[in-house]
Amino acid sequence: MDEMIKGLPKIKGLGKARTTALYQAGFKSAEDLRRASIEELMAVKGISPSLAESIQKAVRIKKVLSDIKERLLKVRKRQKSKKPSFRRHDSHKKKRVGESWRRPRGLHNKLRKRIAAKGAIAQVGYGSPKEVRGLHPSGYEEVLVHRPKDLEDVNGATQAIRIGSNVGMRKRLDIEEKAEELGIKVLNPAGRE
Repeated sequence: MDEMIKGLPKIKGLGKARTTALYQAGFKSAEDLRRASIEELMAVKGISPSLAESIQKAVRIKKVLSDIKERLLKVRKRQKSKKPSFRRHDSHKKKRVGESWRRPRGLHNKLRKRIAAKGAIAQVGYGSPKEVRGLHPSGYEEVLVHRPKDLEDVNGATQAIRIGSNVGMRKRLDIEEKAEELGIKVLNPAGRE
């Protein structure tokens, strides 16, 4: 269905029938939807005022990644799916030895000698592409936010916010409301109906 309208993000309430109706009304791409007014969207059968607003918001917020960046994000996802878990040597045998990675040292250490059955060693080839290193899977750079004032420095085109875990519900809702006004994506919105 989203192949029908090019570049259309997933929107709650916009199923196959409504997408088809939008396509037949002349909206062939997300850019067409971005240019349309809410009244033009409401003229399409099945599109309510609230759905028209959410379509407008979604296509406005949707960040246009370059083709190279999109490709590198897919490469990173594929690489990370194959990456082994790097655990400290003998961490599964001894309770006192934690799992967090430490370089193996020791004359007879089999992992240091790179004996394959003993596990993988962290090394250069496992890294992700430099251009997308540290980015969220959606392609945005994450910014941690604790109060509504922190949103002033956020660039909605390249950055998305993550609300701190110790922020209360009232302040969280204030932050989300301000982020919606500024057109900033929230990575961990409050679970409410």
